[in-house]
Amino acid sequence: MQTALANYYERPKDDVTHPEAYITRSALNLHLNDLKKASSRLQSFSDDRDITLEIEDPGPSQEDVYASGQRMDRFHEGCRQLPEKTRQAFLLNRVEKMKYREIALTLGMSESNVEKHIAKALVFLASWMDH
Repeated sequence: MQTALANYYERPKDDVTHPEAYITRSALNLHLNDLKKASSRLQSFSDDRDITLEIEDPGPSQEDVYASGQRMDRFHEGCRQLPEKTRQAFLLNRVEKMKYREIALTLGMSESNVEKHIAKALVFLASWMDH
């Protein structure tokens, strides 16, 4: 996910029309590439006695990959449910890594309000993801 976010922020600002979709697809593609690399390293070894030793793929199963994608979709939907200012404060803090003071200046609100919006987002998203 971090690599997908880094790739997104390295692109020109107007290059991506739907950032959430781009980041999600990018993260999934990066993960699938990692799985392909891991499976290409999976080998069987045998000796003269016809004994075979198999090394298991350390990557997640297809079910785990699918479930992760579903959780990511649910998280994105939860983010879309947040009020605009709450979502902005949350994303600026968690994605852009901005400090509360910087967010307050950017959004034209007090640091206390920024803190409340982020707390509201965290409580809502935790509950949203559990249901």
